[in-house]
Amino acid sequence: MRKVFEVELSSQEGLCAELTLPAAPYALLDALEKLELADGEAPKWELLSAFDAGYIFCYLDQDDGSLPELNALAQQFARLSEPEVTIFEGLVAMEHMPMGQPFPLPRLIDLAYSTDCCHCVEGVVTDAQLGRFCAGNGFIPEAENLSDAAFELLDFERVGKQFRETEGGAFTRGGYVQRREGLRQVYKTLDLTLKKPDYTLLTETASGAQIKLPIPIGATVVDEPAQCMDCAAPSLTGLTATMSTLDMLARRLTELEMDGELTKYKAVLEATGCDDAAQALTLADELDRYAFDPEPREPDEVASAHLKGLLLEEELAALLPNVSLYAYGQKVMEQTGGKLTGYGYVQPSTGPAQDMEPQANEMEMTLN
Repeated sequence: MRKVFEVELSSQEGLCAELTLPAAPYALLDALEKLELADGEAPKWELLSAFDAGYIFCYLDQDDGSLPELNALAQQFARLSEPEVTIFEGLVAMEHMPMGQPFPLPRLIDLAYSTDCCHCVEGVVTDAQLGRFCAGNGFIPEAENLSDAAFELLDFERVGKQFRETEGGAFTRGGYVQRREGLRQVYKTLDLTLKKPDYTLLTETASGAQIKLPIPIGATVVDEPAQCMDCAAPSLTGLTATMSTLDMLARRLTELEMDGELTKYKAVLEATGCDDAAQALTLADELDRYAFDPEPREPDEVASAHLKGLLLEEELAALLPNVSLYAYGQKVMEQTGGKLTGYGYVQPSTGPAQDMEPQANEMEMTLN
């Protein structure tokens, strides 16, 4: 499924996460986890880009429109063919929204599902072209049986303008769009509740069959190559492996979630840049090699956490106003091999303590 939107999500606490839409269920839930939303809090979203169709989505309602609504629009838009995108553009133009007024997402969703309610004449983008098309295809009775010379004397622009205004059609960059029946009312029928899927890992085989993992006890499937389409650890989405390997991975993810270590595992996957299913299985068994702190999200927070473990409270209070915490945090990460992720801070926990925890007097501090 092609990309439609790139958005930045944010919480009241200032945490942010970027997300590509349409997003699979676990990708949505994972992005919200990174924001650490308060109970009842909905994420704010800002449109960063609209792939191939930014001209249509200039005025999305970013104040009242919800993330599930935006994702539902992206899911349907991603299914549209190029001619259907042209029709969707025409339907949007027919709405005659005042310039700059936000476009309600529920209405756009209905329009995206209504492309089969319209007719499109590709390549016709002006009243003159429309008039010639209508006159030459039997839509203008007065133009029938005219000689070629008389036909060319017609005011095609006036004919096209009159036809367009009567029919309520609209020009797009790809052609003329005319509605031939009522629009579909789909939005009210959609379940936009964010909920955990009934699988841990969703795969797709070369034949297009989708299989939910882990495989139920007693069931069997062909051990063929498959691609991960959605996963409780979203960074693994897109990986290809045999069905048996992916099933083992799904079972380990289920166990990690039950043990309360799934977030740490996702952080380790991001920190290590894991892009292989076999490596992902190995990391699941080696989580004790890594230390994880969900609080730090910036180098200065890494520095503060590190200094709190080295200094007394009064020493820390005297030092902090004179230290560039950002630079200090970068140095801590450099010397310990630590990495900041969307879930928190990860660093190796094995090896000599002095290698993992640089002392304050060894760090290069930048004084204000």
